[in-house]
Amino acid sequence: MAPSRLLSCSALVARFVLTVLLAGGTRHLAAQSPLSPQGKPFYLDLSAEGISTPKRLFYVEKVIDGRGGQTAIGLINHGLNNKPAAVLFRNGLEPELTAWLQQQMPPRPTDHPVALCVRQLRVGEAITLKGLGTKAMATADLVADVYERQPDGYHFVCNVADRISTRGVNADYDHIRHLASLLERCLAQASAANWEAAARRPARTLAQLPIDRPQAGRPAIVRAVAPRAGVYFTVEDFLANRPDTTAVLQLDTVRAGSFSNTAADWEGTLLLKAQVRTAGGDRVNKNNVWGFSDGRQAYMRQVNLYRPLTRQAEFFTFVGAAPVDVDAMNQQAKRFAENQGFGGGGALGGALFSGAGLGTTGQPVVYGLDWRTGLASPMLGPGLPPRHDTAFVYVYRPLGGPREAQRLLLNDHEVGQLQPGQYLELMWPHFGRPMRLSVGTPGGPTVLLAPSTTAANYVRLVPNAPLSPWQWMPARQGEAEVDALEKQRAR
Repeated sequence: MAPSRLLSCSALVARFVLTVLLAGGTRHLAAQSPLSPQGKPFYLDLSAEGISTPKRLFYVEKVIDGRGGQTAIGLINHGLNNKPAAVLFRNGLEPELTAWLQQQMPPRPTDHPVALCVRQLRVGEAITLKGLGTKAMATADLVADVYERQPDGYHFVCNVADRISTRGVNADYDHIRHLASLLERCLAQASAANWEAAARRPARTLAQLPIDRPQAGRPAIVRAVAPRAGVYFTVEDFLANRPDTTAVLQLDTVRAGSFSNTAADWEGTLLLKAQVRTAGGDRVNKNNVWGFSDGRQAYMRQVNLYRPLTRQAEFFTFVGAAPVDVDAMNQQAKRFAENQGFGGGGALGGALFSGAGLGTTGQPVVYGLDWRTGLASPMLGPGLPPRHDTAFVYVYRPLGGPREAQRLLLNDHEVGQLQPGQYLELMWPHFGRPMRLSVGTPGGPTVLLAPSTTAANYVRLVPNAPLSPWQWMPARQGEAEVDALEKQRAR
């Protein structure tokens, strides 16, 4: 296993605190900014924005909030000290977007009147570690259903979705600009709708739209039994199950654990890096690679590492590193500043730089990948209600290999032992939380899973495998191999 380069926590915090202290002279001005009232919600205001929809054949008569009772649009890091702040519409999503879109798209005699039912709208920021500092990324995604109003009710026209992800957050205004751009792009998608087909679909009342779930076109990767082998340069390649089969992929393993406070959470796991070259031998920048597939399992790049994807019916999940805990880093910076300087006496000893002040940064969390927008976000977090669902995981050992029984641990607690030809059924009722399986000891070879709750999960344990004893199996193959073991045992 190749060694990994560990980040110096002390250097990171010193860089962060230095930035905070040098910016101290602007604290009063920042507090007075009308766009950044520190400690208050951030309100999206589209009044100064405009959009262009030259090919539209419709106008938006009404916007419906179909997000299931959610109020906040997301969380951003707000003000000088980057405190988490909820993103909201001051007067609510429905009235504000309705009024703005009516202003942007005045009705014409030949236009179709439509209702835009927003299924998902998220605005946020992702902060990751880069060198001795941090890197911010502003994200936004929108999913909506378009319904045409006809005399008998509302008829589903089409589903629209898009996402925006840009490096850096120059100002809170970026989020407002992103939202306007998303609306423009999604409305452009609806301009190509088949209005005759919509008229033949069942009618719905206005009250039914928030809970209606029309069937949108499912991408090829969701319909496929297994992903095709190759390299995905874009999320569109992945969704179309159309990887580049000529690119050359070289995998490397890295040692888990980037911070002292999260090393135990990742202990024993195998993390993957990859280098991609074109068929002609040219090296491809990692930022131009979305992921890859080995023909059995698809992997998505998260910063510098590739995470295996788990199919959850209509979306995908993976276990990745939690983003930077900005609030925890602010608290650590504050403690550092209060102890006057960067020298390190007294309370500035090892405890301050031990990693304990980094909060949840880098801990394993389950992300959900929304194929409609291509964006991934943690399944559990502020404002997200827990989902109660149970996954069934079958861990089995094929015939052959070492005869001695292997201890199987779930979250570092022994749940059984497996000899060749045996299997165990495990239940995981914690949807959205990583499932940790280890063999031998708590620090032994480990796999972190985000098991599917819509299909059985199969994990093959091969003690003498060269890289990792854990092999995630496609459902059909795993089921067939477990059935064969049962038949063998029945003889």
